[in-house]
Amino acid sequence: MLQRKAILLGIVMGGTDTTAKMTEWAMTELVHQREVLEKVQKELEDVVGLNNIVEESHLPKLHYLEAVVKETLRLHPAIPPLIPRRPSESYVVSGYNILKDTGIFINAWAIHRDPELWDDPLQFKLERFLI
Repeated sequence: MLQRKAILLGIVMGGTDTTAKMTEWAMTELVHQREVLEKVQKELEDVVGLNNIVEESHLPKLHYLEAVVKETLRLHPAIPPLIPRRPSESYVVSGYNILKDTGIFINAWAIHRDPELWDDPLQFKLERFLI
């Protein structure tokens, strides 16, 4: 019984810590870019109002806030090495033989900072995710 309780506590606390860290990173990025912070505040005021709580029904209308979350997760992924994958077939990737059922860790942190994939990869730029 005690072991189950410890496992469940670990799962709950792990999720809480990840969410808290993502929120801290988002706030840090917004503090450094005052104009972005003001746009997010204006969007929240227009869509949600000053005396209301954000609800799930508001989310489709909060485009700027969604871009903030996506760009924050790009720069500060919750789990930098993604959950291990195992290919169902053998492949050759960049000259390396990857055998079937080999455990592969994908480094999301490095991919999100690759200058071949992103313009100014170290910059917090919402334009990447705004349509």
